[in-house]
Amino acid sequence: MRLAFAWLLPSALALGACSARDSAVAEDGRERLVGLRADDLRLCAGVPNLTAQSAGGEFWTYDRTPPAAGVSAPVPVIGGSLSVSAGSSCRVTFQLVDGKVTRIGYSAASDLPMSQNSACAPVVQGCLRLVDTNEVRRE
Repeated sequence: MRLAFAWLLPSALALGACSARDSAVAEDGRERLVGLRADDLRLCAGVPNLTAQSAGGEFWTYDRTPPAAGVSAPVPVIGGSLSVSAGSSCRVTFQLVDGKVTRIGYSAASDLPMSQNSACAPVVQGCLRLVDTNEVRRE
């Protein structure tokens, strides 16, 4: 039984560290993608799930629910299993004015503390990579 718990704790810590890193990537995107042109956003994030128009501009929304990551260890003494998982979902909304990103909002849910926006990272990660390699520019 100790063996099951010996690898469970490091696995849970690694899972939490990855989620915290992804949350930081999402927060980085909130700042660094402002000014991105609409065509470049579509290139790196894809076609949005929803679009809307208002007096405040155009809004593109991306919904993402990545597969849950987790660790499961059978505990035969108890007769069941012990698991630690990180289920999460994310909605990213980009506000565009005059064809450029002006704000990014996240609506995310996560089962892990300190990783609120971790599921949002895949939406902005590709765009950040293109900004970093100067393949797209912010204006």
